[in-house]
Amino acid sequence: MPKLVCIVGALFGLLAVPATAQAQAPALAGRGLPISSRDRIYTGDQTSNTVSVIDPNNNTVLGTISFGAARLSNNLNPQNIQSVNSHGLGFSRDGKYIVSLSTLSNTVNVIKTADNSIVTTAYVDRGPHEAFFAPDNRTIWIGTRGVSSIQILDGMNGTALSRIMTGKGPSKVLFSPDGTTAYVNHIMEPLIAVIDVQSQKVMYNITGLANVFSSDMMLSADGNRLWAAHKMSGQVSVIDVTARKVVSVLETGPETNHPNFAVVNGTTYGWVSVGSMNATRVYYQPSPDSEPIHIKDVRQSGIQPHGLWPSADNTRMYVVNEHSDTVDVIDTSSMEVVDTFSVGQEGQALIYVSNAIPSDDAASQEASRERLGKQGLGMRVESLLLPVEGNNTKAIANAQVTIRQTSGLDMFQVIGRNLLLNGTYTVSAKCKACDQKSPRTPLVSFNASMPTASGCGSAPQVLAFFRFFDTYDLKTIVVREGME
Repeated sequence: MPKLVCIVGALFGLLAVPATAQAQAPALAGRGLPISSRDRIYTGDQTSNTVSVIDPNNNTVLGTISFGAARLSNNLNPQNIQSVNSHGLGFSRDGKYIVSLSTLSNTVNVIKTADNSIVTTAYVDRGPHEAFFAPDNRTIWIGTRGVSSIQILDGMNGTALSRIMTGKGPSKVLFSPDGTTAYVNHIMEPLIAVIDVQSQKVMYNITGLANVFSSDMMLSADGNRLWAAHKMSGQVSVIDVTARKVVSVLETGPETNHPNFAVVNGTTYGWVSVGSMNATRVYYQPSPDSEPIHIKDVRQSGIQPHGLWPSADNTRMYVVNEHSDTVDVIDTSSMEVVDTFSVGQEGQALIYVSNAIPSDDAASQEASRERLGKQGLGMRVESLLLPVEGNNTKAIANAQVTIRQTSGLDMFQVIGRNLLLNGTYTVSAKCKACDQKSPRTPLVSFNASMPTASGCGSAPQVLAFFRFFDTYDLKTIVVREGME
């Protein structure tokens, strides 16, 4: 897409073992089972501090697992010891457990999928983002962004087992299909660390990524392709795992979020959620060493697509819309949205787990609904794409303004795009009870301090908390350069 130009240690006997037939998605064609009521979809809901639990057989939201109070009710309380900011998700290959990462409290919660019970809560290094169980279905390898190492836990009792030194700011850990190799991306170095699982040693680094900041990545079902997404630069580094090199860089667009894969009619397709486009971009890649070909942009029903995951049978791709609190179901053959349902607030990660429930009998299905509540469900959310008035750039500046109903206060969020680097901006509105001659009320001011590849400035996440819905008129919101 054209670029816009502005004016300015050891596991102590718990070593991972090679996996046998991997049935979890992304799976090879014919390997994964059809969608059933034994499967579950999970979303990590950041604002409601929950994980939403969904039955993909009928796209029914069963409820949410809460890790503590939702924003902002108890987050700043010095006596609060609960998990805060539910974000990343991973799973064990046998489908019996998922792992949830809380980025602000540095906690890892392990959840039993059969009954939604939290079996372990452990504290880890600063900034846990994404993690997965090793193929032994017990140890968890965690990307902790605040340090230069990944951390390994015993998922069943929370014991810290070891750390492996990597690059700066490890973000996510993935395992090869055979379970012998781990891959780690980073948010402060343009490399993928490749680790031998048994020895826990970095064997080599894959360098030359398009940007230093890679928040998310994904391995294809055959283990031969690794796509690393670069949110800040709007790119994806396409890596041939066997050749150990970057073979292509995709210009996917601003706010590129997560990549994933699906095999359709024997061909591997890469799927990339791009927040600024409200679309998931689909690419055809016939071989790991070939440059992907853009096929289609699937328009989401909501705003800011983020986490995405295929069903194990490759027939569906599920995408969570971060600023609409919904999940879109995409038919991978037609590449069209065929269903949409509401989940918890501000979904980040999404995973699909096959055989999460032991059986399809009534007792197992009833147990799978235990401990589920409604926190974060059915809450009001409004999102507006607004022009930025008085902006001194050649690029078209806009702001995504999202307001959520939260406990006691509403959450007011702004994403500013194509702004003047280091410029100051103000969002204002008129109160509901005011007449047309009344002055506007400044709601929040912010600086566009994040530089973009085109030389503009951006404000990726501006947050404020106040009573909006009861006080101000949604239709009167204005974003403009300068202070008011």
